[in-house]
Amino acid sequence: METIINCKIEHLEDYYGLLGCNELSTTEQIMAEYKVRALSCHPDKQPENPEAAQDFQKLQQAKEILTDETKRKKYDYWLRSGITVPFSEFQALSDTVKMSMHWALKNKKEPMLESAKDTDEFQAGHSETQVPKEGITSIEELSSSGYWRHGFRRTGGTPSRLLEKFRNYQI
Repeated sequence: METIINCKIEHLEDYYGLLGCNELSTTEQIMAEYKVRALSCHPDKQPENPEAAQDFQKLQQAKEILTDETKRKKYDYWLRSGITVPFSEFQALSDTVKMSMHWALKNKKEPMLESAKDTDEFQAGHSETQVPKEGITSIEELSSSGYWRHGFRRTGGTPSRLLEKFRNYQI
């Protein structure tokens, strides 16, 4: 109870910062960062540093929590809540008492770009909407092809007659 009352923001665990990654990092990225940091701060490589064992232990704990999906979800929930309770205490309390902190949560970060996997699936799923080389000559052909749903894409080369009519204000 004393740790909860006397806790300050500076003393809270920042596992993402410790590993040099962020909330959007994948498990593979976290493991890569862990390996780099583990090699540099291993206690065997720093026998003169008495705190090296503690630092390495914190690093292992960060890796353990951030690579386990359920623990990582709890950690992210705790991190976004902004409460000044150590994560270990929060984890112990959340197992016994189901807390509802929807009012205190910050929004989760969203990736700025789509992953390559998502774009590949999009392109593979919509290959039938490609414009034929001879072009589309009427609006009926255009609407029946489902072309408008995926944005106006032109394949290059000479413009189609429909595009020429549009540019010349004929339609």
